[in-house]
Amino acid sequence: MSMNLQELNTNGFYLEAEVAPAIRATFEDRYRKATGSQVTLGNPPSYQGQTNKWGAELRVYFSKDSARDFFTSNGLHVEANRSGYKSDEYSYRINNNEVWWSLVEELGLRLGSN
Repeated sequence: MSMNLQELNTNGFYLEAEVAPAIRATFEDRYRKATGSQVTLGNPPSYQGQTNKWGAELRVYFSKDSARDFFTSNGLHVEANRSGYKSDEYSYRINNNEVWWSLVEELGLRLGSN
């Protein structure tokens, strides 16, 4: 990832993963190598399985305008004015697997609240 994530204040971020059965083992292995933590479906609750998925949908939720500005200035689409899931808790969402993994592997974020 070409953006300097060290400039980003990640307090208040929430990471979620919905993963298809075919790649769960790969996801869990990569996550364990990055964090030292073993995850299983539902543990933590932010790690979910979805049988109707082909891959992984990795989402980053947050409310800080500074984080929104950071991501948009780096060319990422940030969803705002959302309704539905987690909209009462977080103002913004990014659906980007590369960013999600960078936050985990480079900055040490974890599934769930950070």
